[in-house]
Amino acid sequence: MPGERESLSSWINRIGLLYEIRQPDLLACLGLTAQGEMRPTTAGLGLASSSLDALSVAAGVPVETIGGMLLSRFAATALPNLPPPPFRHGGDLTAWAAGAWVLRRHSNFCPKCLARDGQWRLDWKLPWSFVCLDHRVYLRNSCPRCKRVQSGLSWGRDSRVCPLRWRQSVPSLDRSTPHPEGDNATVCRGRLDQDETVPLADRHALQGQKRLLRWLYGTPEESAQETEFASLTAIAAQRLAPDMLSRAQAELRPVLHFEYNDAGWPQGEPELSPLWTDPLRMAGAAHVAQRLSAHGYRPQRTVQWLKLKQPLFGDPFAHLMDHGHQLYGTSLVFGPFHHDTAHVREALRTGLVSLPYQGPAYINSRSPHRLHPVAGSEDRQYPREQPR
Repeated sequence: MPGERESLSSWINRIGLLYEIRQPDLLACLGLTAQGEMRPTTAGLGLASSSLDALSVAAGVPVETIGGMLLSRFAATALPNLPPPPFRHGGDLTAWAAGAWVLRRHSNFCPKCLARDGQWRLDWKLPWSFVCLDHRVYLRNSCPRCKRVQSGLSWGRDSRVCPLRWRQSVPSLDRSTPHPEGDNATVCRGRLDQDETVPLADRHALQGQKRLLRWLYGTPEESAQETEFASLTAIAAQRLAPDMLSRAQAELRPVLHFEYNDAGWPQGEPELSPLWTDPLRMAGAAHVAQRLSAHGYRPQRTVQWLKLKQPLFGDPFAHLMDHGHQLYGTSLVFGPFHHDTAHVREALRTGLVSLPYQGPAYINSRSPHRLHPVAGSEDRQYPREQPR
């Protein structure tokens, strides 16, 4: 049976291990034969109603339970404007995925959870999840051996073992541990469930993670109450500066130091900037958001505080930003909730952040605020603060 908050691909993989069936026979046995639905970039994102019914009959699991294992369950919060499945062509999700805060090809993970039950959680595919509340540790985002990001997809194979091909040219390769099958082996086989973890000590990051999970999994009323907090966390993640973490616990402070960057980001070209895929960076943003919200500041004062805390000599991580200081992501700019949050409106009005180019594919019909689909155009509904 599916585990609590387990992803669809993780559950299917455990079925394959139980019956010793691998792809493509495994997917065919479960009725998942629709074109494009189970590609590496679409697996677990959404299923057509016919596929849901076929999988429900084959596995004897209610359709509602299967729907809870799909990322499409977050369409009202973290992943608005998600196109309907099936995704028959490679370009069906191109425009949407360019701005969505989701790890389609990859996944963060908790080594202790993998060691316990081998299940990959659904929210590990979202940057909003950065802490394992069961074990009070920060999530990891790469193999401890080859240092490359992981997908969690292993049809009929042990998902706790890194399946990536061994590349001796990787500069960050850990040479201290010999390959279990010799120097000529072609697969990494690093043990993800044996990776070292960073214990959680920062109480603001902990409270922030709990609030973000209520936003994702809570009732509509609970989710709506945390929408402003999610917006504030996203803004803080893009404008995070060293001074903002002066009161944070020691585990969060290295995220803004040069030596942390020099250690090397996960290899494998993750689809999002390292600033969004790094759990410690997002934990730092949640720390900031929780501190500000605990003071009960109005959005005007909160945004002003964020502006005053910017580095005097520029952001040392500016070169890693995908689009400078622009709010990037459908979950922020074009969603039914986030586009009209008070924090986003104030951040746009004062120039702390700016909207990116909004092409026709990004237009959210439910939002009154939109850009003319011409590069470089400005949103006249958010007048900039005049310099004094």
